[in-house]
Amino acid sequence: MKRAMPHSVIFLWLKKTMLIACLSALTLCANHLQSADHLQSENHLQSAEKTVGSTDPIADSRVSKNHHSKDIIYLAVAANFKSTLQQLVEHFLLEQPDSNKYQLKIISGSTGALYAQITQGAPFDIFFAADTARPKLLIEKSYAKKASLYSYAYGQLALAFQANNKNTCDQTINRESTLIEFISAFQSPSKPTLAIANPATAPYGFSANSLINGSKDIFSRYRIVKGKNVLHAQQLLLNSNADLAIISAAQAQHATMKNIHFCIVDHSLYPAIEQAMVIIQQDKRTTRQQKLINEFSHFIKQEKAKSIISVSGYLINGYLINGYLINGYLINGHLINGN
Repeated sequence: MKRAMPHSVIFLWLKKTMLIACLSALTLCANHLQSADHLQSENHLQSAEKTVGSTDPIADSRVSKNHHSKDIIYLAVAANFKSTLQQLVEHFLLEQPDSNKYQLKIISGSTGALYAQITQGAPFDIFFAADTARPKLLIEKSYAKKASLYSYAYGQLALAFQANNKNTCDQTINRESTLIEFISAFQSPSKPTLAIANPATAPYGFSANSLINGSKDIFSRYRIVKGKNVLHAQQLLLNSNADLAIISAAQAQHATMKNIHFCIVDHSLYPAIEQAMVIIQQDKRTTRQQKLINEFSHFIKQEKAKSIISVSGYLINGYLINGYLINGYLINGHLINGN
């Protein structure tokens, strides 16, 4: 029979075992902390390397991008002329040998709104206004080049309404009596709504408002709604938020207007809409950008461009009154402010 171990021996054995276990645990902890520190250091290094590695290629690609990027020209255009300008840009680029290097971006709005943006530093290159007053103001305030002022089109107002209703009119309303007759006889389920562009910012709205004020009595039964520009007024008509609209005759060319009937209003019944373009002063243009601006401005004055503008529903050289070319403001056939 084996003799039992003394309690003191057992106690010493247990103490030694626990000490060995503690030392092993401490060793494992130390190794783990060291590995964690090493891993954290590696992560910081990799992060730093990644930052440096990504910064350099970005810088390289930016230089490369600038070297191969397209020259972008920004064209600010009155809403009425937007679709016509798009056609002009397409034809212009077709004539350029390196058209893949160019990009002409179109920004449209009311003439007044675009004018305000230019005076606030908008980076536009050419401004196609729907009047001459604002381009001339830009020249006076040194925002635009005087030599670049050019009247590219003369606009015409038109009455527009749904073609499937009972209302009809002659293709051209050339007398005030004819206008009065049509407006008086125009039928709608309730009080008719008439849409125009905002007279304060849109020249087409200004001329439309003058037309209305010239015959206030017959328009008194209409509720007048004002769009931000002629395209907005057009949209009010298309969305059935208006029964009738006074907009640009050129809008008859739009695909969305195929179910809309247009009656051109003779230009003797409202202030003339002379539309001028001007090159905006910018300090940070490249030589290639300036060359492109000059070439496009020159293109607008050529016969091919004039033909496109004319087919779109604009007059090119002004209004003819009794065989005379007029470039002024006309009210009821009388020249108010000739140029």
